[in-house]
Amino acid sequence: MAPCLEYCATMAIFTITGGEVVGQCDIPLRSRDPFDRVRLLRDQQVHTIICGGIQDTYEDALRASGLRVVSWVSGRVDDLLELFLRGRLVAAGGATGAGKSGSARGREG
Repeated sequence: MAPCLEYCATMAIFTITGGEVVGQCDIPLRSRDPFDRVRLLRDQQVHTIICGGIQDTYEDALRASGLRVVSWVSGRVDDLLELFLRGRLVAAGGATGAGKSGSARGREG
């Protein structure tokens, strides 16, 4: 977990079916190139990125690749996922919670 997408060492990818998390895999990130991360997310068929922060250039690249980005959120990953599943997760610091900043990715299946 890391507050900024460009600097995280691992991505958690969650599979969501029927409004519920049905799977999770953690992917270690070997490349520090953010565009490699964009390609990885596309390859993993990720639909939504939830992160603590991201540079505008990379957020634009993710959006141009068809990914939904919910950035600048903080809180525990479980809390952020719950808000996301209820359609209440808001970008730009609108969702906060106790604990350290979390990075999560949602994939609808």
